Amino acid sequence: MNTHGKYGEVAVKAFEYMRSELEASSAWERASCEVFEKGSSSQTKGCPRNAFIGLVSDNPDAQKSKNAIYALDALEILRSNPTRNYSKKELWELAVGQPKKHNSQMDVVLALWDNKLVN
Repeated sequence: MNTHGKYGEVAVKAFEYMRSELEASSAWERASCEVFEKGSSSQTKGCPRNAFIGLVSDNPDAQKSKNAIYALDALEILRSNPTRNYSKKELWELAVGQPKKHNSQMDVVLALWDNKLVN
C-alpha cells in the first residue's frame, strides 16, 4: 500500500527518471503526467514539485522556494532522528514551526526518504 499518496509516487518515479539523465524539473513533468492527467491542477501543482526539485537539485536557486525550504527542513529533521517514524502532519508542523496544513510536500519528502533516495 502506498502511504505517500500520488505525489509520493510521482517523486519516486521522477527520481528514477533522473537516473537516466533527465534534470529534476523534466523528470517531475514526465512522472506527473503518468500519474495525473496532463495539464490538470493535480499535475501542475507547484508545492510538491518545488519540494521535489529542492530536495534533489544541486542548483542553489532551486532550493530557495518556500516549498523547497520546507522539504529541506523536513529532511534535516528525518536525518536528526532516522529511526523515528513521523506522520506527515507531525513532520510538517516541525518543519514549518506551526500547525498549518501541508500541501503534499511531506508526501514527497517521506516517499524519497522511505525509499532511500535521499539521506
